[in-house]
Amino acid sequence: MRLVIQTILNVEGNRGFRNGEFNVRDSQFEKDPDFAVAVVAYEWIQQQKRETGQRHTNIEKVTWNEVNDITEIVKEIQPVLPEDNLPF
Repeated sequence: MRLVIQTILNVEGNRGFRNGEFNVRDSQFEKDPDFAVAVVAYEWIQQQKRETGQRHTNIEKVTWNEVNDITEIVKEIQPVLPEDNLPF
């Protein structure tokens, strides 16, 4: 499914609005549309953070298709880190 995601981010006092079109897997979207879109939005925000040099970024608002607010869901997403498999 193709949809539009909009973000308003505050990067060290500078507010910025961006929007873009993204694909979301239909199977994931059918299970939980807001969470499926939030994962894509989270990845896009991480990309935006890399573009700004990983400066402190505050997520102010995230919506999809202009009416579905998923800000809180995006804020709750945490990256999955691989387990340490150290031999000691």
